[in-house]
Amino acid sequence: MGPHTVKVGEIELGSSYPVCVMGVLNLSPESFYPGSVATTEDEIKERVEILEREGADIIDIGGASTAPESVYGTRTVTEDQELERVVSALGVIRQTTDLPLSIDTTSSKVAEKVVGLGASLVNDTSGFRNDPTMAKLVADLDVPVILMAMCEKPCGSVTESVHALRESIQIAQDAGVNEGNLIVDPGIGFGKPAQTDYALLRELPRFAMFGHPVLVGVSRKAFIGELLELSDVEDRLIGSVAATSIAVARGADVVRAHDVREAKMAAKVGETLRKTLRGIGKGMELINICDEREAEIVIEQVGVQSGIRQALSRKAVTLNLLLRNVRTPAALIIKQEMLALGGDAAYHHDTIDSGVDVTDVLVMGTPIHFDKLVKKLGGMDYFGIDKTAAGMQDLLNKRERR
Repeated sequence: MGPHTVKVGEIELGSSYPVCVMGVLNLSPESFYPGSVATTEDEIKERVEILEREGADIIDIGGASTAPESVYGTRTVTEDQELERVVSALGVIRQTTDLPLSIDTTSSKVAEKVVGLGASLVNDTSGFRNDPTMAKLVADLDVPVILMAMCEKPCGSVTESVHALRESIQIAQDAGVNEGNLIVDPGIGFGKPAQTDYALLRELPRFAMFGHPVLVGVSRKAFIGELLELSDVEDRLIGSVAATSIAVARGADVVRAHDVREAKMAAKVGETLRKTLRGIGKGMELINICDEREAEIVIEQVGVQSGIRQALSRKAVTLNLLLRNVRTPAALIIKQEMLALGGDAAYHHDTIDSGVDVTDVLVMGTPIHFDKLVKKLGGMDYFGIDKTAAGMQDLLNKRERR
């Protein structure tokens, strides 16, 4: 199932390679951040020079803003307007830089023309949903593509975004797109509630589990402005830097940014903090799965039938629950019961000889073990065990709703 490496020009993207920074060049004056906009030849040349000087690995060119009208009042441009903007700019862009170019479009007509003129990557924020011929075009051109999670309405949860991205990947597979050409984007922004954007950032490992490089775009977006009470996009740089570091620490392989120099520094901090999601061996991978939702994605990639994926996912995760100040007899019972279920527990070394009155207890097992343990302990009305069981159940319920 991967992890896949995607090659854009001479740049390799994936969890085994340095984080790539994609600099934004907007040819659309309606774009939400004026600092990224260039419309004249001189402006385009200057913007490209800045992006390259600051260390951009790829330049993402957009001829029509994808910022949501509901948030920024963005006006729609025609496909012909979009195409004319990009094609007329490509000459000066190519005279100024040899960096790989990405075309940010949901139109197959625009993508075909711009790839024909030398672009190395298609960035489709609709996830192959806007133009029914885009997937087949990308397959025929055999170029890398960024698929963003896009729901009919703005995705309201991480789960909805995961499902939307799964559907886009299926569209790609059905059209014959090379698995090694797919990059996934959880779709932060685009009219979602701010709390959903922060949840996407927190749960990026769920998207890495698809086995494709993960791109994240947080730069100067509305969710940062809402949290920090900054309505002016010009004031959102510091929040963007913080969000970029977190995104990389949580597994982003590519970051799309208006401010490349700052994004490069933020990514470097994030890379230092991130844990390797996969240890790769010869023909095998050691996978760090955080929860059942991640496990179910991996199990699906393996090809397991849908009816048993959820049950298996609850066996693929180990939970570690630390109980504080448990009475010694209760600690002994909890360990005994968890051992009988196939899990384990750890406590103070004097507990077994009653050398301490209370101890912390680390309980270890799968979600299935914990379900059975709580049920068993809930019927024990001595040593406070039933109250401990109730507290455990409450904590597990909160975890499920997270």
